[in-house]
Amino acid sequence: MDSADLILLPKLALDYTGLSGPVRRQLAREAGIPEWMLDSTRVAVPSDRKIRLWELVEHELADPHVALRAGRSCVPGSFGLIDYLFMTAPTIAAGMTRTVAYVNVLSTHCILSVVDGPEEIGFDQDTACGDGRGRELATQVALATMVARTQQGTGGVVKPVRVSFRQAAPRRHDQFVETFGTTRIEFGAPTDQLMFRVADMARPLATADPMLAGILLQHAETAAVRPPAVTCSEQLHHVLLALLGTGPITVDRAACGMATSGRSLQRRLAGEGTTWRRELDRARLAWLENQKPRPGMSQDDVARQLGYSDARAFRRARQRWSAESGRN
Repeated sequence: MDSADLILLPKLALDYTGLSGPVRRQLAREAGIPEWMLDSTRVAVPSDRKIRLWELVEHELADPHVALRAGRSCVPGSFGLIDYLFMTAPTIAAGMTRTVAYVNVLSTHCILSVVDGPEEIGFDQDTACGDGRGRELATQVALATMVARTQQGTGGVVKPVRVSFRQAAPRRHDQFVETFGTTRIEFGAPTDQLMFRVADMARPLATADPMLAGILLQHAETAAVRPPAVTCSEQLHHVLLALLGTGPITVDRAACGMATSGRSLQRRLAGEGTTWRRELDRARLAWLENQKPRPGMSQDDVARQLGYSDARAFRRARQRWSAESGRN
């Protein structure tokens, strides 16, 4: 796998395009994104799945401007840390600089660079891999959200002076003009690029917050996108954590969340040298260690949260865990 995106990027194609719940889940499955990932904000997926998802969404809605609409309507914070790094900066220039410097907290697929000029300053976007229509749509939404953030931070005062796209010219340009606020839009260009006036880049952001920015910048130093979960047991672990507290947990129910069968799931686990029971116990222990029972929860409540019939079954399991831990 060459590059990865935080799940927030493909979720943009699902959450800001007007899809119904069932269609949203169906398209995610077709793009190879397990349903359990849609409930997370921290996991990463291979970038080709985001690109495929945009193609599926455009086909489903029969709307060639779906990515532009999504970019315009995307609210601040939808991209997590990278959004807040921009919004807490003192000026547009500082926000853009932070976006370029720390884009890896969101994606290792997007490559941003600054192009300086005497009166204009540009931001080029490239991608580590991928081509075709999905890449065009992903680029459109990336540039559209960048412009949306500058307008949200300045009350709509600042707009790019010109925009360039590598893609071929569409039949209609009106949605591009509405999205970017300029008629100077070039297609078939060497790069995908936004250009702003140097004077505009010095404008202050209304959302600036120096104290919060300092905290976020420290966090960004160690928050690069991690490779996605690729083993069956890693994927199962996330599924099981999501299932805890939602009723009886069976191998078939967990397998359904991974778009496979119970038999196939157990066979893949065996190939990794583990078992269904071991992975279920691992998820239960993780819940106990990380989530912690809420104040006032009885032993029966905790047992039900972990999928046991009663506190007695939970106590037997804990005794077994202790015995197994002593043997290791």
